[in-house]
Amino acid sequence: MMKRLVFSVFVLFAFGFFSCDPPREESQTEKFERDLQAFNKKMDNVSQTINILEALQKELDQLEHQRAEGSISEEEFNIRANELKDTYGRALAKRDNLKPATGLPQWAVQLGLTEPQGMTLDQAFSQITSVENNDEGFNSVTLVYTGNYEHAINEATRIARLAGIPLGKDFVQARELAKTYSSSPVKGIAFMNFDPYLKDAPVNISITVDEVGVLTISAVDVEQMKRQFERSRPNDNP
Repeated sequence: MMKRLVFSVFVLFAFGFFSCDPPREESQTEKFERDLQAFNKKMDNVSQTINILEALQKELDQLEHQRAEGSISEEEFNIRANELKDTYGRALAKRDNLKPATGLPQWAVQLGLTEPQGMTLDQAFSQITSVENNDEGFNSVTLVYTGNYEHAINEATRIARLAGIPLGKDFVQARELAKTYSSSPVKGIAFMNFDPYLKDAPVNISITVDEVGVLTISAVDVEQMKRQFERSRPNDNP
């Protein structure tokens, strides 16, 4: 009885295996439709990102106008501008967070980066991309940690020192302005190996702490990102 059962199962399996049609090749039309849908999805994401960035810039412009006319102080401008950047930045991170990060990848460790001790990783805002993923095309990681403010400052300073990342020029200028014109010191800290909007490093690295003690480590391979952007641009040639 057992032999007959085994033989019957084998026959059914063999019949199913050998009688299956070979995988149907994708037609050029189907490939075009699939690529078009993927492209449109990317363009929708780019459009949403642009809308968020434009909304951020509009609010920053309003703050700049208020500072210029003297209705808000330099200190208040810096505080509110940082709050806006944090809010919109988190909105972008949360919207695009398709691949949450759980720690530093090996390529970031090789740059000298380490993770903070005694702080909690906020996975909702931590993300990673890889050059090995064709849809992403470049290495990047953003790790967001929460904890005690003073401890966060100490950990950010330690991590930056080990990785050789200096204080950001904008932060140094803001701190000097606060010393000169205000009795309240600038909260938080920012270490960067690049000048935002002016000069990139091969891998842009920033280690920051905001006024409530949120520590963020960010590293982006700018050269890989630029190459991916060029590959993703629509071909203008007919």
